[in-house]
Amino acid sequence: MPAGMDLRRILIIQLRRIGDVIFTLPVIKVLRENCPQAQIDFLVEEPADQLVRLDPALSETLVYDKDRPVHWLREIRSRRYDLVLDFLANGRTLLLTACSGARQKAAFTGPWSRSLAYNHLARATHNAYLVEQKLDILRSLGLKVGSWGWDIRLPEADVQWAEGFLKEQGVRTSRPLIAMAPASRRATRRWLPERFAEVARSLLSQSRDVLFLWGPGEREYIEDIARRAGDAGPGRKVIPPETPLLRLAALIRSSSLAVTVENGPKNLAVALGVPTVNIAGPNNPGSFNPLSDLSHVVLRDETLGCLGCELNACPAHHECMENITSDKVLQEIERLLSRPVAAPAAQGA
Repeated sequence: MPAGMDLRRILIIQLRRIGDVIFTLPVIKVLRENCPQAQIDFLVEEPADQLVRLDPALSETLVYDKDRPVHWLREIRSRRYDLVLDFLANGRTLLLTACSGARQKAAFTGPWSRSLAYNHLARATHNAYLVEQKLDILRSLGLKVGSWGWDIRLPEADVQWAEGFLKEQGVRTSRPLIAMAPASRRATRRWLPERFAEVARSLLSQSRDVLFLWGPGEREYIEDIARRAGDAGPGRKVIPPETPLLRLAALIRSSSLAVTVENGPKNLAVALGVPTVNIAGPNNPGSFNPLSDLSHVVLRDETLGCLGCELNACPAHHECMENITSDKVLQEIERLLSRPVAAPAAQGA
């Protein structure tokens, strides 16, 4: 505990997205190690609250309702937090933090308006994995940050559902199950659907089962890729029904590896210890992938000067994603499948 800080009540704010919440989960363990007796709460929106609730080190999960802003201003104020860690720092959470009454209100540096709401602004390490960046706030407060990792213990009911569903679909535990998560809310992060279909077709012909993952609004996109893949061989092609978040996580955990673009399922796979092949272009691979872990591969065309642009619309021809061939992806899949299975290592110092 840093000198002069008596932290008895702490609030973590990360309302959304699934990936951002996953990147924030290791903060809970580090806070608990520093403040073993503290009340540590997490303010989050649905459906990511399902993941947050699984952490036994957390005191309470608060599910924010954006239709009741005044209620939440009063609620946060009434809880008399000593420290609020706002990892989102948008207009809504800035106001919540500013009105919280907390002695310490921390966020990352950013627009000048943040200086009005927060009395502690931290700089994140450039190019560091997003978990490490979030932990930079704790370091800047003088808290001790040692090794970190994820310990997501899925409910047995969801694990059994996934096992039963895959068995019903003819998926055999004796052969690899490759999960594919092709969709992204940002068009610039998507790989060509015909390339995903080519990879799936090749895997099916090699007796590999392929699991197509999808979320709200993505089913037609996924079904189109599955149709293009055809019925090329003895492998099973599986499209699950609309699936709650923890059942989706259980399906991912049942997989041998996941082939993804930058999206929530990719980050879930990393947190669950499932190897990934991530096709990347506009996003920063150092921030979005644990590059020190060799079970997670990032494929990019390193000859391009525009990589990591973070743009939502490509001013060129989207070469960063189009230049990645299905052969390159298949090569990395085979390499990962041939590696011995190892337990996920702890991260950090």
